[in-house]
Amino acid sequence: MKNKIFYVLILAFLIFVSFYYGGVIKKNVLFVNDFVLKNLYDFKDYLSDAVSKHFDQARQIEILRKQNQELDEIRIMTRIFADNVNKLLEDKNSTQYFPSIALTRAISYVNISDYKRVWLDDLKTSDKNRGLIHKGYTAGIAVAKDGRTMALLQGDEDCIFSIHIGEEKFPGLIHGENGRIVAKFIPKWAKVKVGDVVLTSGLDNVFFAGVPVGEVEEIRNEEMYQSASIRPYSRLHIPSYLYIIEKSY
Repeated sequence: MKNKIFYVLILAFLIFVSFYYGGVIKKNVLFVNDFVLKNLYDFKDYLSDAVSKHFDQARQIEILRKQNQELDEIRIMTRIFADNVNKLLEDKNSTQYFPSIALTRAISYVNISDYKRVWLDDLKTSDKNRGLIHKGYTAGIAVAKDGRTMALLQGDEDCIFSIHIGEEKFPGLIHGENGRIVAKFIPKWAKVKVGDVVLTSGLDNVFFAGVPVGEVEEIRNEEMYQSASIRPYSRLHIPSYLYIIEKSY
């Protein structure tokens, strides 16, 4: 009988505790549960980010390694080409041919509202206009302004350089026109076609010859000459790294 009374008292005590302290216990249990889950999720996200960054870095390193290999091959081929040209020029007592380029960076817009003009971190300011290359294509020209180097990107009205069009190498000049790129002063007799490839001519010493510019997408007959709208290969809208031509001959 005493044992039954003892068990009843224990049961009553437990019921009492559950009524008065159950909420507190439940709250603390849930708090611990939330704390553990939050930290588990945070650790999972951290681990996922770490793994992702590791593989992204590894992938980026591999991409850069391949790009460096390609650049090395291009540099070697360029040297071979330049050496062969120089041998021909030596026979004619002419000037050596060895173009050179340097990496430069666009650091800010000249004017916030003008996305075709940016300042470059190039310290070798020059009175001579120099070509700019982005990913192997023409991007604009570099000019001296206020003792600094300013980039005029393609589409700017003052971005002008000489070109050849198509397999017949018809002459022309690239101009910016309302943000678009137009080839002007193409001779009337030139049989320019839509889809013709446009390359730099190198005749203005701004670019060396053969840098891809774009393709002809529309031809217009003017009074004295032809003009053509060009679809550029490079569509550079924000500051980035560029190659500036230090010597085009």
